[in-house]
Amino acid sequence: MDKWAEKLFPDPVDCAFGEGGLSYNADNKEMLINNLALPDATRQSLKAMESRISATCTSKEGPPVVVNTVGEYFGSRFNQFSLPIYALNAGGGCMSDFYYSFTFPEKAKTVHDNILQRTGKDLKVITESGRKPEFEDDGWITDYGNYSKYTCSMIAYG
Repeated sequence: MDKWAEKLFPDPVDCAFGEGGLSYNADNKEMLINNLALPDATRQSLKAMESRISATCTSKEGPPVVVNTVGEYFGSRFNQFSLPIYALNAGGGCMSDFYYSFTFPEKAKTVHDNILQRTGKDLKVITESGRKPEFEDDGWITDYGNYSKYTCSMIAYG
């Protein structure tokens, strides 16, 4: 199982990139990896997703791009990865919020416990109906009942 996600976000709580970024450019239909110190294998895994993305802008502040892809993040297998999209021309131009997420077909407690066991990081878990509470952590888990989502927000750094 590919573990590129662990290389991209090695600290699930303080997950924001110190510099650089990762996004999908809808104008050029390419994944942009800017100034991130990543192993070649991780870069290749990310670039391999390009061919599976057909997203374009639908509104000025469109939703992030969702890619159906499998991988593992600290013991839990995900089946979707979401990343920011931007474009100057495609679909009239847009820029989504700068956050990333992985969707897991398992309960939030399982994802939480796997991350805690492997990293020692105790992520906060919020419910689907609740918006992100005011806390300092960049990363958290949302519980949707029969599936869950890990989110890393970089909105405060944009």
